[in-house]
Amino acid sequence: MEKILSEMPLQDPKIIGFTIISGSPEGAPYLDLSEDEDGESDVEVVEGDDCIYITALADARADGAPYVTFQEDSVTLCTGGDEETVIDLECEIDVPHSFYKVQHGVIDAVCPKKSAPGEVARS
Repeated sequence: MEKILSEMPLQDPKIIGFTIISGSPEGAPYLDLSEDEDGESDVEVVEGDDCIYITALADARADGAPYVTFQEDSVTLCTGGDEETVIDLECEIDVPHSFYKVQHGVIDAVCPKKSAPGEVARS
C-alpha cells in the first residue's frame, strides 16, 4: 500500500480511509448479508480471530442518524430512517467493548469476541 501511495501523482485523488483485514482464519465464515437489486451488498460482515467487523453504507437521504446497538449474540444496524437490520452472530461478543463509527457515509462496527471462561483474551 505504501508503494502504491508513493507512486501516485500529487494531483490524483487520495484515499480518505480504509480498513485492511489480513484474512479470515481457515474455516471462519465470511458473511454477505443483503443485496440490493443490482446484486451489490449493503452490509458486509467479516469474522476475524478476535473480532467481528461489520461495514454498511449509511443512507444520507433518510431522516434520522444511523446507529448500531450490540447484544451478546446479535447486532442491530440502522443505516438511517426507521428500518433496522438484525444481524445474528455465530458467537458471543463483548458488548461493553464493541463500538461503531459513522464517517463519510460508511458505518463501521467492531465487535470483540467474548472470551470463554478460563480463556486468556488475546490482544
